[in-house]
Amino acid sequence: MDELLAKFLPRFASLARERVQRATECVSSRKHEAAAEIAHDMHSLAGEAGLLGLEGVTTTARCAEEAARRFGDTREEDDANGLGECLEKLERALADAMADRP
Repeated sequence: MDELLAKFLPRFASLARERVQRATECVSSRKHEAAAEIAHDMHSLAGEAGLLGLEGVTTTARCAEEAARRFGDTREEDDANGLGECLEKLERALADAMADRP
């Protein structure tokens, strides 16, 4: 597992940060039409994190996926704010996961 992490973790971290940044920009601009893409990205991120054993990232990405779906469905300000909060938590979870790795 250590070899797997050493090989794939840097690429995962880079791609995850890109996805979170893109999602944050969309929600900040209230681009409801991007909600399905955000949900898809968060779903992919959760799966990839799960393969790498990053449980905290997996759980938080799933929360963001659900929040993105709500954001797209309701177009409510509270749901946009909720997605923004999930994305902030996801950024912290990613930072924590990377800090725990040698």
